Amino acid sequence: MHDNDNNWIERFKSAKTVSPDQKVIIPGEPELDRKVKGFPLVDAVVVDLNELAAKLGVEGLIGF
Repeated sequence: MHDNDNNWIERFKSAKTVSPDQKVIIPGEPELDRKVKGFPLVDAVVVDLNELAAKLGVEGLIGF
């Protein structure tokens, strides 16, 4: 990234939010966060996917 971009990001991220319990996010940040952490699944979906994996004889979701 260019220094100008980094300055813009730092300035934008340091802005005050309407609600103190929220944070300022920049475009692409939620997608990057999901790429790193994965995305949340509802418990019922995890159960269904693991049942399907068992029927197909493949490994289910790890860590659930």
